[in-house]
Amino acid sequence: MKVRWSITISLLGLLCSQMATGQNLPKQWNFDKESHLLTTGTRVASGLYDEIEVKEIRLYFPQANYWTLLTQNYASKTDLLASLSYSGETFDSIGVRFKGQTSYGMGGNSQKKSFNITMDLVRPDQKLGGYKTLNLNNSFEDASFMREVFYYHNIRKHAPSAQANFVRLYINDQDWGIYQNVQQLNKDFLEEWWFSNDGSNFRADSPTSTFGGGPGGGGGAQWGDGTAAMNYLGEDTTLYQKYYTLKSTESAYAWDELIEACMVLNQTPIADLHNVLSSYFDLDRTLWHLASEVLFADDDSYIYKGKMDYYLYRDAETGRITVYDYDGNSVMKTQNVSWSPF
Repeated sequence: MKVRWSITISLLGLLCSQMATGQNLPKQWNFDKESHLLTTGTRVASGLYDEIEVKEIRLYFPQANYWTLLTQNYASKTDLLASLSYSGETFDSIGVRFKGQTSYGMGGNSQKKSFNITMDLVRPDQKLGGYKTLNLNNSFEDASFMREVFYYHNIRKHAPSAQANFVRLYINDQDWGIYQNVQQLNKDFLEEWWFSNDGSNFRADSPTSTFGGGPGGGGGAQWGDGTAAMNYLGEDTTLYQKYYTLKSTESAYAWDELIEACMVLNQTPIADLHNVLSSYFDLDRTLWHLASEVLFADDDSYIYKGKMDYYLYRDAETGRITVYDYDGNSVMKTQNVSWSPF
């Protein structure tokens, strides 16, 4: 109760200060004037991530050998020029590449690869439905083709999570089937959940990570070692840069701020931990994130994967860190039905 009360006071204080300056609430926030309730993640999705209608995305490659080029570009993450058609509108000069690690490498000879689409590769202001990056996921090991959309829809009321829906993909007018269209966890995402996207957004995984570790065991976080679990490794920032990827920040001290939070988490006496941590972490959302992983048996994130492969964002407005989920395609697997709630 004390945790929820302190979080409520903090949110209301921030809300009042923002409303006093005429700043609108983030897209994923909602304040009901009649009930005086402030909620997040309760808005019905519309536009690009409308969950009701399955829309078509059509990709057109002018290169006759486009599949060979996409395959050759996979390791370097080099975009291939293409055009995209959506809801009667055509966008040219976009970038397309294969994405994913296990979903790509363990897919065998299947041509149903996952795609990353960069709308603003050539035209800086070009977006689709307000978004500059798209992820079309192939539902690897998901016979239902529904896990990510279902998972994010259900946890969004409790913790920041990506928008997601279903689309039918065509490549050069050939039907490639249903894909899960999952929002990129970039500055567009941050702006929907916080009052600004100026904070520091980290992925808790090595910049050189492939399948849970650096290539050839090159120093990245390994499954189960806990190195990306906000452990305190000392004052040297390079020790943390092996285990975390800084995606975006407007702070000149992003790494130092991460180290400070790790030090507080690991060195504060237990008796003082709750009162101290509430200044450094959004405890409510952090606990909801962990609870969501357990409830849906997410074996590709913090709890099961050795405390790695999740995101953490240090809010520039409050200075507090929120952890949130990345990659929900591995939830609700049959072999995980016996997970304990604890």
